Amino acid sequence: MAELKIEFSKAHYALLENGQIEIAGFLNMVLPIGPEDVANPENKLINLLLSYHSDDGGAVTVTKAEVGEVKYDLSKKTGKITFIYHLAYHYACSYSEKDYEKNDKIDFTIDPEAGVVTLSFLDVNTRSTAEEF
Repeated sequence: MAELKIEFSKAHYALLENGQIEIAGFLNMVLPIGPEDVANPENKLINLLLSYHSDDGGAVTVTKAEVGEVKYDLSKKTGKITFIYHLAYHYACSYSEKDYEKNDKIDFTIDPEAGVVTLSFLDVNTRSTAEEF
């Protein structure tokens, strides 16, 4: 299981804890999913989402990402987030492009003392040619 840790300020968490913002608003503030973040090739969150589609063929990029439904247990500091993101596929040989919307549910935990959101991604199943023989 791949884990991604993203730091946040304690001031952001105080807004959530005091009920001034909902969990989705908190995650929108701290996760790197804005338009400028999505365009960054070093964005680890976007790269983990892309890893699920690396065997799809073509050149694939994420063009848009947002927080969808979020379920969160404030007492346990755990939850599940749905990422809604758009994939753009470019197929050079056929000169074609396609765009798809994807939804992935990811478990997360919040550690307010450390100021860290930890996203837990399922491992990507990869085929090993050694297993074919």
